[in-house]
Amino acid sequence: MDILNLFDVMTYPKAITLVVTAGFVLAWIGYFINSLVRKHYDFKSGYYLYYIGYSFSLCLWILTNVYFHTELPLLLGKTLSIGLAVLSNLFAYSAFAFAYTFSCLLSAGVSKPELKSSQKLVLLAFSTVAIAINLVPGLTVIDVAFAAPSEFSIQFGPLTSLFFTLVFVLIILTLKNLFYIKGSKFRLIKVRSNYMIAGIVIFMLSTLTIQVGMTFFLNDFSLTWLPPALSISEMLFVGYALLTSRFYSARYLTYMVITAVFTAAMYSIPLVALYIPLSESHQLVTAAFICSFIGITWQSVFKQVSRYTSFLIYGEVLTPVQQILSLESEFKDSIDDAMHQLAFLLNISSEKLRLVTSSYTETVYENYLPNKKSALVFDELVERLEQSYSTERELKQLHEKMSSNKTALVLPLFGKGKSVTHLLISPHKIDNALFSNEEISALQTLLNRVQTTIEADRKIRQSRALANSIAHEMRNPLAQVQLQFEKLKQHIEKKSETADTLADIEKGQGAIQRGRQLIDIILREVSDNAQEHEPSSQISIQAAVQQAVQRYGFESAETSQRIHLSANNDFIANLNETLFSFVIFNLLRNAIYYFDSYPQSQIEIQYKIGQYENTLVFRDTGPGIDENILHRVFEDFFSHQKSGGSGLGLGYCQRVMRSFGGRIECQSVLGQYTEFYLYFPVVPNAIKPIDKKITNQQSLSAQPSKALTNRDGLQFNNVKVNAPTILIVDDKEVQRALVQMYLDKLKVNTIQANNGETAVNIFKSNHIDLVLMDVQMPIMNGFEASKKIKELSPNTPIIALSGESGARELELIHELMDDRLSKPTTITALNNILDRWLNNQHTREQEVEKI
Repeated sequence: MDILNLFDVMTYPKAITLVVTAGFVLAWIGYFINSLVRKHYDFKSGYYLYYIGYSFSLCLWILTNVYFHTELPLLLGKTLSIGLAVLSNLFAYSAFAFAYTFSCLLSAGVSKPELKSSQKLVLLAFSTVAIAINLVPGLTVIDVAFAAPSEFSIQFGPLTSLFFTLVFVLIILTLKNLFYIKGSKFRLIKVRSNYMIAGIVIFMLSTLTIQVGMTFFLNDFSLTWLPPALSISEMLFVGYALLTSRFYSARYLTYMVITAVFTAAMYSIPLVALYIPLSESHQLVTAAFICSFIGITWQSVFKQVSRYTSFLIYGEVLTPVQQILSLESEFKDSIDDAMHQLAFLLNISSEKLRLVTSSYTETVYENYLPNKKSALVFDELVERLEQSYSTERELKQLHEKMSSNKTALVLPLFGKGKSVTHLLISPHKIDNALFSNEEISALQTLLNRVQTTIEADRKIRQSRALANSIAHEMRNPLAQVQLQFEKLKQHIEKKSETADTLADIEKGQGAIQRGRQLIDIILREVSDNAQEHEPSSQISIQAAVQQAVQRYGFESAETSQRIHLSANNDFIANLNETLFSFVIFNLLRNAIYYFDSYPQSQIEIQYKIGQYENTLVFRDTGPGIDENILHRVFEDFFSHQKSGGSGLGLGYCQRVMRSFGGRIECQSVLGQYTEFYLYFPVVPNAIKPIDKKITNQQSLSAQPSKALTNRDGLQFNNVKVNAPTILIVDDKEVQRALVQMYLDKLKVNTIQANNGETAVNIFKSNHIDLVLMDVQMPIMNGFEASKKIKELSPNTPIIALSGESGARELELIHELMDDRLSKPTTITALNNILDRWLNNQHTREQEVEKI
């Protein structure tokens, strides 16, 4: 038989379909092995080898079936046909045996994949029986009657039913193993098992229906080509599940398949009706026209059909992927609103989905995000660590970080310099489901599109933070200057001693200097200048700290007395003194902010010497930080229970410490302490600092002085009979002192409180006629305090004494309080408020006229 005749006897549609399917299986095996090699997996051991054996057995089973759908049986006789029928049985059994072994090893776990004794016994017994009854003539196949390609019948032997039973039991045992895997504690393995089960169910149903039902019971062999062709589904489902860690959701796959089928049907039905009646001479031209027409219109038709399919599957005209991508315009209007909508689409808590600058944390994330198509998925990381070869310290560190922060997904945003500028950090979904492949791809596309918008928004927010921070922080120095002016007026009126006047002038000058320093700190925070280009020098860390602390503008000697510097474990650090000073300024400012509200809190700065890095420990015993937000303290624009800050200070500290080759970390226990660890690399061959023979702890001030306020956070003035009593609530002493001075001139009684909680307690035990309430305070803010006071006495007027300008804050002031004063206030403004809300005003009006 020559080649042309051989080609003629084999070119039948079913035979060609099976040959193409076998070729595809071989190509898939090659691709699978190549993928394992690229991922550095050992495909010659473990369950991968048995999957390859399973796939190769399928290929041989398909090829043996090709024979019966050609003219070869008519040419080569019955003996070869019977032999190939038996061989087909053995290859089919081999595929099922490999699949069962593969599922056993998979259910045993990746660390020690071994077969149990019972499983080995089942394989040995089943394989022995299957091989024996097929090799012994006449037990499974007696005769093959062939009429034409695909038109044949097989006379089965007496043990064929036993053979089919063995195969059926292996399928059931394989499914049992996969359902066992489905109960794994690892979510990724559960999803993977779903794909494997889906593939096996498709193959099993087709095999049982056709190979057993139609052939064994109905003696119909016309569709015997179908199970081998459909076997590719099981192979692909299982292989895809083994190779990938990101899966498309079942709904999305259903949506894509139905859309493609409906779109194809819209073309095929009318076009086939048009094509069939044509003569052969016109069919070629018509076919070319049809192909061109489909190619031009497919995308638009597919898009229109997808809207109806989406409504059928999701109940929405747009799929979740399309809705995610449509947020591009929302990001241009408002990034915060867009992030809330994105959280809703992903079924994530909106408060926990965060877009942060890459400098807010260690570079541990960035090292695993080489390009814009990369992503860190927690479940993938868990699986990788489960692999026996994954013993990398960095990988474990990454896992610990994501686990402690309850992070499920990290996606990068790259700037123009191809460096990571932002990170999208997502928690786990509310229903604990995995992120699907289509969701991750849509997020990557969206972030790539809105990168420039996010960068522009950051610059705008920096400007707003700068303006807001300067406006807020400058209120206290300005109030101090205003207070000193009022005192100078008193000195002039009373003709006080020159020394007293000069002392108050110096205090005013000190307030101006503190204002300048605050502006410098804030400008540094919002600056984008690269700190690594600043010149550095080797300096004693204790000298650098002492110099920075001495340059800091304390509001009083009492404040500086609460700061203690260690004189032990000095070391040499390579740093820029100016940048380092601003780091210390930021840490001091954050801690001192709570001094009034936590009168027992102290600041301690100590040092530790290590082999590879030395450490400065900055500890304050203030309010501490909740562990749920501790990981966010270095994020840009993040601020907690602190009004008016830019939210950039600690992020700035992190950038500066990185420029020194070190880092800064934070540890805290809520209600006890906060510790910042500043790590400096050891300077080789550095000259050891001179040991200072003084006490281990030194305070900044050796001269103790009387505190200005009561330690309990409240202060009473001299009581005036029959005068109204005003409660002044503000966490800043200078603001309270200024208002106190004015109210003294207006002949009213006053009580001071430095936070909302203290104010409520005072209100409960004292008769209060009017409350002047600051808004932003630690422990309890003014809004919460106002609610509680109004519950106790709805008719007592509460006047906001605040510099708030935000729409939400002003709305709450209008809702919870009775009136509003801006600070620093004036005596005229205070008198107007008292005149408006209290009776018996004539005496105060006379006092104001005198003033």
